[in-house]
Amino acid sequence: MNLSRAVGCIIRNEQRRTEPSQETVEESTVRRSIRNEADNRRRPKRVCIRNDVEKHNCGTMSEQCGFCGAVYWKEEKNTAHKYTKCCHDGKVQLPAFPDAPELLKAFLTENPPDAKNYRQRIREYNSALAFASMGAQIKPPRGTGPYCYRLHGQVYLRVSPLYASDQHKESYGQLYIFDSSEATEKRLSNNQNCLQHVFEKLDFMLKEINPFAQFYLQMHLLVQEHPTTSVKMVFLEDKNLDMRLLYALK
Repeated sequence: MNLSRAVGCIIRNEQRRTEPSQETVEESTVRRSIRNEADNRRRPKRVCIRNDVEKHNCGTMSEQCGFCGAVYWKEEKNTAHKYTKCCHDGKVQLPAFPDAPELLKAFLTENPPDAKNYRQRIREYNSALAFASMGAQIKPPRGTGPYCYRLHGQVYLRVSPLYASDQHKESYGQLYIFDSSEATEKRLSNNQNCLQHVFEKLDFMLKEINPFAQFYLQMHLLVQEHPTTSVKMVFLEDKNLDMRLLYALK
C-alpha cells in the first residue's frame, strides 16, 4: 500500500469515528441481538456429565418434638440436639385443629365423580368461593433465569361492596347473600369445568359454618329492613392475642 492510500484510509476511518451515527436505538439493539445470537451459535457448548454424584436419602420423618409432637428428619436437630422450628420449646402452644366438615372429608378421600372433580379443580373451587381477592404489585426479577413469583410492597385483600354495581359485578363475598342456586350460576359462568351440585353443596356448607358468610347475609337483611341506615362491617384483631400464635396460624 502506498503512502497516499494509507493516508486516505486513516482519514476515512477518522471521519467515520467522528461523524454522528444515524442509527436509531432500535436498529442498534437489533444489530447487537443478531451479533450476540451468531456468537452463541459459534461458541461451543460445554456439557459437564458426572457419574460420581451420590444419591442422598433423608430417610423417614420419624423424629418428634417433645412438646408439640411435630415430626422431623434426624438431620434437622440443632447444635443442642433439639427441634426448635415448630413451637420454640413449648413457648408457642397451638390449639388442636378442629375436625373437618364431613362434606370436605368425603370430597378429599372418596372416589365418586363429584369428589374426583373437586380434587382436580380444587383451585378453581377455592377461588370461586373466596370472600376477597388478593392484591399486590407483582414484580419479577430481571434477567433470564427460572420463573420467580415476586411481590413488591404489601399484600392486601380486595373486599367487594355488599351489592354489585356497574363497576363491581357480583363476585366474592357478594354471592353469599344470594340463594345457593343463583350464586352457583354466577360462579359457574367463570368456572365451566366445575360441577353445579358440588358448588351448591359447598355454598350451603359455608353458609352454615363460616362466620363471614353469615355476616354478609346479616348485613343484607339489616339493609333490607332499614334501607336508610348506613351499615358497615369491621374486623378487629384481638390485641391480647399471642402474635406468635397468630403467625403460626397464618
